[in-house]
Amino acid sequence: MSNTEALQWAAEADDSLSRNEILTDDKIIRTVTAEDDDDDDVTPANPVKISHSEAVAAVNNLLQWAEEQNFEAHEIMLLRCLRDRSFELKIGTAAQKNH
Repeated sequence: MSNTEALQWAAEADDSLSRNEILTDDKIIRTVTAEDDDDDDVTPANPVKISHSEAVAAVNNLLQWAEEQNFEAHEIMLLRCLRDRSFELKIGTAAQKNH
């Protein structure tokens, strides 16, 4: 870097520092805390209920895809457990409606 380039870089850095506010630790903490508080107000825009039947179909599709992609056995087993659980919920709901 030439002297001219170094001086230009230093001048730009000084200009940048003069435009930016120097933050204290307390101000940083207050700013971050305020941002965290904003996140608490977030609610899902469109909460959609997924039926047990839709869940069973989705997990079946995912299981088929995972098998085609040669996922590891423990990953396949986890998906089968999810499929079985969603199917149990589907059957339990159907049984309750019949009584």
